Amino acid sequence: IANEDTSKGASCFAEQRVVETLRDGKPSTPFMSFGDVVRIEMLDAAGNSIFGAIEQRIEQAARP
Repeated sequence: IANEDTSKGASCFAEQRVVETLRDGKPSTPFMSFGDVVRIEMLDAAGNSIFGAIEQRIEQAARP
């Protein structure tokens, strides 16, 4: 899933990096790191959240 208008965002980091490479000659968005937060939310035409936001923090798994 991708936005026709790339100024409205990307559906994944890989897509964002491709857009940057095509536009600027190289990607500028870094890959994710521990501590980063990912938030996903879909809005309807009126700007209302359709299913609520999903937000997760990237953490390193504990060693056994």
